[in-house]
Amino acid sequence: MIHLSVNRNSKASLKAYDVLFTQPVTASGLGKSERDSIIISAIVNDSGETLVLSRFGDPRWDLRPFFDQSNVGESGKFVSWDTSLPVELIDDCKSVAYAWFKRGLPGSKPPVARGITTLVGASVIPFVRWLSTLGVKRFSDIRPIHISNYIHQCKSESLRPLPLYSKLRIVDLLWIFSAETMHPLEQYPWGSSSLWRVSGVGETRGVSAANKNTGRTDIIPPDDQSKIFNYCEQVIRETKADLEASGVESFTRRSPKTIRCRDAVLYVSSITSGMRNEEVIGVDSGAWRKETVDGVTFCWVTTTEHRTGKGRVDYLVPELTLDALELLAKCTTPMRQELEAEVYELEQMAPSSRSAEHLLRLEKARKDSKRLFLCLNGSGNKSERLAHIEVLGQAGSNESFKRIAKAAGSDWPLRTHQCRRTYARCFVESRMGRTSLVFLKWQLKHSSMSMTQLYASNPLQDLTLFDEILQQMTEFKIDLIESWLDDQPLAGGAGSKIVELRAIPVKDRAALLAQTAPHANIRATGHGWCIATERGCGGAGLYEATRCPGCKHSVIDETFAGTWQGIYSQQRELMKIEDAGPAVKQRAERDLQVALDVINSLGLSPDDQELEEAVNG
Repeated sequence: MIHLSVNRNSKASLKAYDVLFTQPVTASGLGKSERDSIIISAIVNDSGETLVLSRFGDPRWDLRPFFDQSNVGESGKFVSWDTSLPVELIDDCKSVAYAWFKRGLPGSKPPVARGITTLVGASVIPFVRWLSTLGVKRFSDIRPIHISNYIHQCKSESLRPLPLYSKLRIVDLLWIFSAETMHPLEQYPWGSSSLWRVSGVGETRGVSAANKNTGRTDIIPPDDQSKIFNYCEQVIRETKADLEASGVESFTRRSPKTIRCRDAVLYVSSITSGMRNEEVIGVDSGAWRKETVDGVTFCWVTTTEHRTGKGRVDYLVPELTLDALELLAKCTTPMRQELEAEVYELEQMAPSSRSAEHLLRLEKARKDSKRLFLCLNGSGNKSERLAHIEVLGQAGSNESFKRIAKAAGSDWPLRTHQCRRTYARCFVESRMGRTSLVFLKWQLKHSSMSMTQLYASNPLQDLTLFDEILQQMTEFKIDLIESWLDDQPLAGGAGSKIVELRAIPVKDRAALLAQTAPHANIRATGHGWCIATERGCGGAGLYEATRCPGCKHSVIDETFAGTWQGIYSQQRELMKIEDAGPAVKQRAERDLQVALDVINSLGLSPDDQELEEAVNG
């Protein structure tokens, strides 16, 4: 019998490696009793005894020992097989899920436990339940019309590509692992296509899809960012004052002010770092530091990255984030002390009498006692007698975000997964001259460093975050160039050429933009866009704005209308200075005309009073 090494990323102090290692990697060819007795999960107590948690034939698989992600609630660590559904369908899905968990796809590593729980909850049960309503009891009875109708039904739910891919995935796995099933699919389910294409995921990947928002996470609108961020800063300021006035003892497990502080710090930490929710929740108390290199101060937060298996990672954050984390660490001290007391109490029980549940709770309490983002039983609404403190989960984090958005006066449906992409977009817009509230807090020297320099500053950073930022840079350029090709008025030498190009028909503008935008050299000057690929003016236009409108590399769009209105007003004020010399007045008259030309090119006009004064001298 062939055996495989045990899954990675697990609780090393508990998992029964020896027992799990001896389990078969396939249920195929085994009798029912032998198959049902396969151990799915087990732990070892302090005496070295193996405690089996779940077996193949059980209606519920306990995958708790395999979870390392901090933000997964206990209920999300189980796989529940609906025993009311046809047994042949469920048994074959079990075989497929088990094979995938033990071996992985051909050429790929096995999935983490979360992949299995997601597969069963989001794909297996809905599909099997749908087949059951049609009277289908075996996968061998499925015909192409069934697959076609199911795809149509899933698409009618307006799912984005990735959720659609997840919902249809069991169909694909049933074909890939058909040798594992008692009643395999008889035909390839996707015809001449593939799950990748049927779900539309292929269209959300790569440069060719950079101009499409299909399947992409929503970016938090700037106005809502401002409201929520300002509210969170206000909460943090009030909490600091409260802490100084009343002391840490008043921040108890049920205190509303403890929850407000936690929620605010959770948002600030997420939006200023680009960390995923599981990484923010996984930050230990004190796991941050400052470093000064060549006169530049870097603030780092250390956590563990599970998604790609990188392990320990550092995220670069502004100093305000460290201050917020320090504050939360102080406010949650009483809760961590309660956890430490629980750990001590659990450790006093004789090792020989410790049950599996006791050992699992002890292990979790030990880990949670180091965390910052804590809550009471996830939702915090159970009775005091049964409640215990644990780390905040994904669902609890989203509830926290809903609370702070509402309290901030925003009706945006705020979710944790939106912060990473919003962070990347804010980073790009800050680099491209569009001020973001979040990055007003960023240290100035960081904003002048290149992406390469920032990444090279610490090799432990999450490279996929930089990939997200580069993706956002491409999307930003596409949106910008597309706006230039529309009907908005433009000024500047290059702007005039772009207006002329609008008359030329383009067969597929989207494809053209997707191919050219990533390579376009676009920089913000504060009063326009520079697209020079060579030396150009050498940067002189940054300090002398009126040089740009006549430059062949300049594009001035309506984004900078207010800037040029301001330049016009400044020149008017200069001309009113009586003791200014003739050179100053001559320069002001020249620049006034340049600004007026730009304003007129943008289809605007100066303030009526200023225009009248300009006309009448």
